[in-house]
Amino acid sequence: MSIGQKISASTLRFYLFERAVHPELFDIYHDRRVVKPGYEAHIWVTGCAHVIGFYRGDNALVQLTADAGQELPTRGRLLELPFRGERDHEHKRLDGINYMMSFQVESMSAAVYSKTHHELARLGARRGLFVPFPMWMNRSLTPFTFIDHEAKADQFHVFTFHAFPEDLAVVKTQSIFELG
Repeated sequence: MSIGQKISASTLRFYLFERAVHPELFDIYHDRRVVKPGYEAHIWVTGCAHVIGFYRGDNALVQLTADAGQELPTRGRLLELPFRGERDHEHKRLDGINYMMSFQVESMSAAVYSKTHHELARLGARRGLFVPFPMWMNRSLTPFTFIDHEAKADQFHVFTFHAFPEDLAVVKTQSIFELG
């Protein structure tokens, strides 16, 4: 995938790695680092996609969404799923990092999509990370990524919303990284 290329909801895939991934693999439009006594977390907005890394000492668990054509390492890859419908997954590790996620792709009518898009944009303006991509706009609505998170002492909760106006779709993920 070329630098800065937009992706489609239909080609988006979900990945889980048990190792860190290199930032040079991605166009990072915004990043945030969260540090707690028991862990560190990184959030990267990579277009209408994301990378979320959760680190405890030398151990890592990294969730990411990317275009199916993006070159990603195979070493340490635990999971790869297409975004279709709804899906849940749990992963428990011996090193004490537990992980739960669910994702959903919502395809909507134009009217419902427009209302949902505006509500998510309004919420994103008040909290979390909201990154619009006007350079990819073909309709009257702008593609965006909105990521909200909550960092607790032993848990990191992340909610992501990726808006694809051309597809009239929103891709949602909800993830919990937890110290065991």
